Amino acid sequence: MRLKTFTAPSMAEAMNLVKTHLGADAIIVSTQKGDGGLGVRITAAIEAVEDEDHYDQYVEDADPLDEIADALAHHNVPGELADKLTRAAGSLDAEDPLLALAGALDQHFKFQPLPTSGRRPLMLLGMPGAGKTVTTAKLATRAVMNRRPVSVITTDTQRAGGYEQLHAFTRLLEVDLQQADTASALKDAVAAAKPNSLILVDCAGGNPFEPEDAERQHRLIEAIDAEAVLVMAAGGDPLEAADLAQAYATIGARRLLVTRLDIARRLGGLLSAASAGRLAFTEVGIGASVADGLAPLNPVSLARLLLPKYAATRDQAAE
Repeated sequence: MRLKTFTAPSMAEAMNLVKTHLGADAIIVSTQKGDGGLGVRITAAIEAVEDEDHYDQYVEDADPLDEIADALAHHNVPGELADKLTRAAGSLDAEDPLLALAGALDQHFKFQPLPTSGRRPLMLLGMPGAGKTVTTAKLATRAVMNRRPVSVITTDTQRAGGYEQLHAFTRLLEVDLQQADTASALKDAVAAAKPNSLILVDCAGGNPFEPEDAERQHRLIEAIDAEAVLVMAAGGDPLEAADLAQAYATIGARRLLVTRLDIARRLGGLLSAASAGRLAFTEVGIGASVADGLAPLNPVSLARLLLPKYAATRDQAAE
């Protein structure tokens, strides 16, 4: 499988580039707006020339849709969502399950990388223990490594050790950490941040099903017009994940950042959450260490996670 990304002022021009460079058999796996919302960025895929005998030994007589349906069942994807994805994959007429599933995921879900500029603060929401504080530290580390100004604020003033944990990370990065436990204090903290800095807000974990707690988090988001990101650990129950995502979407979350991907073996909860809350997949955390960082998620990488045996076979064939 060969992937290539094309950028052009319009969709028509981008499609012409795809046909010119990859041919008429190329499959579109993702479409996004260009940088700054200008133009179009398309990622296309085409089968690479490889040892057909090697690959056929693995997929001989395998129906791509059966493989996709089995994989979704394995990951405990809810039946209605699994059926939608399988039908979408079938409509693409792709013989490779990875490409077919990637195309179906691209049709059903949104994939949006986290912004790197300071236009709007990023607020990380989620249940206690989801990994918000470590994720905040990872994002701050990335900004520092890329020599971008960054400001970090925590609203966690009640949990024992909450401030100290994040302060330990920011101290190593030589980044100031501010505290703000009310909407007014948070607004002041954002106003005091360095100009053009990436502002990260580690929101205290709460109960999104408790009206008073949900309203408090909603006020924090509105006070600074934050880009709200739901942080959710992989491996959870799909129905619980859907309820949580809907609750946080009501509060204001628009993106989903996945943590603990290295220890999860069932990813149906993530698909269920993104679908129920209409949240855009953004990045994933693999490992609890700040040094492990974050990785972007796109339709192809998500398809590889859902179909690991095909991904492994493809990797072996490409060596």
